Parts: sequence; structure tokens; C-alpha cells
Amino acid sequence: MRAIEIHSEFIKPSVLAEIAFAPFKAQFAEKDIQIDITIPFTLPEVNCDVAKTAWVLTIFFSNAIRYTPAWGKLAIRAERVQSRLRISVENSGYGVPLERLQGMFEKPQNFDSPEFGKGLALLLAREILEAQDGAIGATSELGTLTRFYIDIPLHETSEVNP
Repeated sequence: MRAIEIHSEFIKPSVLAEIAFAPFKAQFAEKDIQIDITIPFTLPEVNCDVAKTAWVLTIFFSNAIRYTPAWGKLAIRAERVQSRLRISVENSGYGVPLERLQGMFEKPQNFDSPEFGKGLALLLAREILEAQDGAIGATSELGTLTRFYIDIPLHETSEVNP
């Protein structure tokens, strides 16, 4: 099996989120979805593969635009969680049933299933984060919200650059 190649560089969390969100701005505006972005300036830069990590975030935005009803809400947040940076994308909407949520980032076991192929992007996203010693996850409340998040390790050399 070939490992995922990671090309790391330091980037501000706000810039990383903006790179991923930019292609979706017009779609969220068309649906009149309220956007709340909370990314403190004081967060340190994160050392990650910018292109691959931004791609993972685009999966979250793509799902959010698909499953958030018109006049819904989208929240983009970044915070320090112990020695990691967490970026989360939360959308109001239908939510995900618990049984589906638990296997969302796992390799499908039944290749003959009509569901095979769905969710492969999330499997690849998990592998990208794990290759960076990070993690990916999701929580949901049926009929209310779905929150996807990534955790990326912060290194002691991470500093805030004005």
C-alpha cells in the first residue's frame, strides 16, 4: 500500500478555512444561509499539507450546501483543543442517524451494496488527516445539526505571525 505524501507548511487557520470556503460563498449566498465564522486571530499557525487539508474542508462545505435548507445556518469555527487545532463546520439541517455516523469514515465492507462508493471521500479525508497525525470526526443531532471537524497537531514552534 502506498502512503499518502504530505507536503507541510505553516498557515494561519483563518487562511486555511478561507481557501476551502471561497469556492462555496456564492452557493451559500444563493440559499440565503447565514454564515458565522469564529476563528480567533490569536490561534497559532498550523503545520499541515495545505492543499490536502483544504480539500478535506471542501468536503464539509460541499455536504453543508447540499443538506442545509434555505435560510439555514453554517458555523465555521477554529479552536485549540489541548495540543491540537480543531476546525469544525456545523450546519443546521437534517442531521445524520447514529448508525450511519459511526461508520462514516470507515472502509465499506460490502462491495456489492448499492451504498458502495458513497462516503469514499470521507474515507480518503480520514487517511489524509491520519497521515498528518491528525483526526477527523463528526457529531449530529437529528433534525437540528451536523458538525464535521478536523484536528491537526500544533507544534511547539507554531507561533502567531501578524
